[in-house]
Amino acid sequence: MALLPKRYAAAHMEITTALLADFAQVRDGLLFVSSGGVTRCYREMLPAPLNIYMAMVLELDRLEAEKVHEVHVVVVDEDGQQLAEIAGEIQLGATQMMVNENVNVPIVFDLRNIPIERYGNVEVRLYVAREHRRTLPIWVLQPPTE
Repeated sequence: MALLPKRYAAAHMEITTALLADFAQVRDGLLFVSSGGVTRCYREMLPAPLNIYMAMVLELDRLEAEKVHEVHVVVVDEDGQQLAEIAGEIQLGATQMMVNENVNVPIVFDLRNIPIERYGNVEVRLYVAREHRRTLPIWVLQPPTE
């Protein structure tokens, strides 16, 4: 079987970065993250807001950049109960990209106001085009006593 030359490679789309952070924003096409990589959050009392952001970078080739892509974030507790769902679409349209050039599309979801009712594991699940791509776990805990 002959391999296709690189210039005819299959369409490419993947999440290259995904993390939970204290703060995140997109500015001038760039992702700005403060205190990224959050895996635990401490809450004195519940219910309380989750109070985090989810930041991701979606890498698209020229062909994928012209298509519409549905992006979903679903937040569930450790019993699988859905706490929140945020959905949107992205499409860059016609681009000036070169053959084999990819574009990074930073996306931020504000999860600060999602109410947490009990301590334990919470999962932030990422879907692109209805396909599960990544799960980011976070543990909601009581502060340690000294």
